[in-house]
Amino acid sequence: MATRTATIVVEAELAADYAAASKTKRKKALSAMRRALRATPALKTKAPRLSKRETELFLKLNRTLPEDERQRYEELTEKRIEETLTKKERAELLKLIEELQQIWVERWQAVIDLAKLRKISPQEMMRQLGVDPEKYG
Repeated sequence: MATRTATIVVEAELAADYAAASKTKRKKALSAMRRALRATPALKTKAPRLSKRETELFLKLNRTLPEDERQRYEELTEKRIEETLTKKERAELLKLIEELQQIWVERWQAVIDLAKLRKISPQEMMRQLGVDPEKYG
């Protein structure tokens, strides 16, 4: 039989009583605890699992610009608002905007594909994902 280990947190007073008990009483307490733990059936909850395809789609749904690009996008956007962009920065901003647009296209396609896979409407899929379809047309 395989040995399982577990850590049980007990009240400080109970731990102190255990430590102060005789060796015989401690053995009896350990034995009683082992019996109680063996008698308790292991929880066999089956966590929901995503298929490989669903996992791929959720990865697309959660994709964003890398942190450094996102920060650069914000900096350039601020400069655009202030009207202080250079031509080189404008080109860089346009490239980042194209990347963001591509990410959004892939996200929308992932919502549609996931909805088809689950045999529900894209609007229902958005609702399940916590996205308000009214805000996104």
